[in-house]
Amino acid sequence: MAKRNSLKRKAPAVTAVRADVRHTWAWPVLVGIAAFVVYGNALTNGLVYDDQFLIVRSWLVERLDFGSVFTTHYWAGYPGNETGQYRPLTVLTFLLDALGGIHPFRYHLTNVLLHVGCSLLAWMLCRRVGLGRFAAGFAGLLFAVHPIHSEVAAGVTFGRSDLLAGAFLLAGMLLYIRSSRFRAAYVFALIVFFCGLLSKESALALMGMVVVYDFAIGMGSVRGGKPSGEDGAKRRPAPGVSAQPTEDTRWRAVFNGILHVVRTRWPWWLGFAGVFAICLVVRNAAAGLGFTPGGMSELVNPLYGASYETRVLTAGRIFWHYMTLLILPWRLSVDYSYNAIPVAASLLEPDVVAGLVLGLAGMWLWVRSLGKWPRLFFCGALFWVPYLGVSQTVVLLNSMVQERFLYIPALGVFAIAGIGAERLFRRFGFGIIIAACLVCIGYAARTVVRNRDWRDEFSLFSSAASAYPASAKMHQAVGQVIAERGLMDRAVLAFQRALSIREEAMTYNNLGNAYGVKGSLEHAVAAYRKAVDLNPQFAEAWMNLGVTAMRAGEPSVAVEGFRRASVLLPEETETHFNLGVALEKTGKPHEAAKAYRRSAALGDAKANFNLGAVLQAQGKSVDAVAAYEAFLKQWRGDPKVSSEARRRIRMLAE
Repeated sequence: MAKRNSLKRKAPAVTAVRADVRHTWAWPVLVGIAAFVVYGNALTNGLVYDDQFLIVRSWLVERLDFGSVFTTHYWAGYPGNETGQYRPLTVLTFLLDALGGIHPFRYHLTNVLLHVGCSLLAWMLCRRVGLGRFAAGFAGLLFAVHPIHSEVAAGVTFGRSDLLAGAFLLAGMLLYIRSSRFRAAYVFALIVFFCGLLSKESALALMGMVVVYDFAIGMGSVRGGKPSGEDGAKRRPAPGVSAQPTEDTRWRAVFNGILHVVRTRWPWWLGFAGVFAICLVVRNAAAGLGFTPGGMSELVNPLYGASYETRVLTAGRIFWHYMTLLILPWRLSVDYSYNAIPVAASLLEPDVVAGLVLGLAGMWLWVRSLGKWPRLFFCGALFWVPYLGVSQTVVLLNSMVQERFLYIPALGVFAIAGIGAERLFRRFGFGIIIAACLVCIGYAARTVVRNRDWRDEFSLFSSAASAYPASAKMHQAVGQVIAERGLMDRAVLAFQRALSIREEAMTYNNLGNAYGVKGSLEHAVAAYRKAVDLNPQFAEAWMNLGVTAMRAGEPSVAVEGFRRASVLLPEETETHFNLGVALEKTGKPHEAAKAYRRSAALGDAKANFNLGAVLQAQGKSVDAVAAYEAFLKQWRGDPKVSSEARRRIRMLAE
């Protein structure tokens, strides 16, 4: 009889596995060291991209406001990023890392250590579900060194939530497996699940994983045998299952087995559902029930507004892209927004067909393994259960593709690769070990190189624009970084490249800024015009249009810009003050005085000085004196301006 490949948990076999594990600590040591060494060069990187908003400029981190961590949403520390995301444990780690000051090394060290911990948990889970030493070790090493995890381990805020959620998911799964004998482990599994949900929404996959695990071991006897607990605790075989059922009766046996598992295990699943419900209540009270950031647009996710048919076709392309990166991870990027990976337009596109065929075939084989190859079924579930949530078919996420989405799903692929490698090892011997070593070394080398892309924003954005030249957002980001370095000619070229891919109001605004610094005022005004044409609610572009038009000697255009800005930002003193200046230039003193009064009412001292000058020119001496006196009460700036106000008051009093 052929040797069965299953998760069946007989006491003698488990005893043997435990003895085996005691003598193979070399594997977890190797996995842990490999993870730390390969990602060690990320420790010297700086804080980039979203790190600026979630750490550097966050008032939560700046004030170390631990009290607000659990009562605000994920982006609350940076005003203007209102979302429904609720990840307090992730934010809590940002504050803990900031004790004593914001030092990039601490943040990167935390990420690397978390990845080391996840790699060890990945190895432990592979061993716990029955993978052999070589299979689990190879899977753990792939997980530890694969370059697709660089975004998670080398990027601080890009990966922190995924690392925490991944660690809690893997730990929760291990605890649930142990709960068949130690009931306290079940309680700890629920606690860990709750912590995972407070780290990132992707931890919800644990609820699906425990269900799949129960099916894997509960259906493990479809081909015969007696399913048992991980540590020898016997479970009743699924009813209607014969020792060696024929193909005609196998699916009936599978169906009966499914019913048996549901009847016996649903109380255990109910606990996870209850924890999820509690999390929703907490989340709603603190930040709302939204699971994705606000402000979703076609720029960040090209599938926004697309039909479901288009989403499914593009899902095939996305799946093919992910599988390609897992095998050949050379073209890695921090961003896959418009138009890095084009939306599928037809079923006839080769990568769409390849992705759909590969995905459907993989899912069919996974379902077919239920009741036949329990280990393979569980490893497939490690991929499919968390992957379905990021496949863009179930829910539309704020990003169409992100490498961090594969952090846990990749383990399922690596575990299956480990099973296959171990079978080959038994047949071909030492040559497979050499091949496995070469694969791991190759991936590790690519990871070390990839980690350096995260050292600063220019390297990160440049690498993304180079890997995917059709990414409008990354060319725009490169332009911003170059502009901050004062290289305006290169910045203009980068912004123009982004606009040639997709016209965006923000990009036109940045282009206008670059032209303004260069002194090309006419081009700057034209760029700001394009920005407000695309987005009439873009207050910053209206303001920039007004300022640049004033510099270019076009006060009437400036009036238009400042007037629209003052409507959009009615509480901003600068908009009303600038409007007053522009109205003066166009010969409208009465309207100018009104704008100055509004600015002064909002607390702008210099507006009172200009108001006094306008009233003085109109011959309203009493009102002018009152304005100058109000100015003197508030002004704390240049004393020469104060002296001038006093001189004018004396002159008006004579």
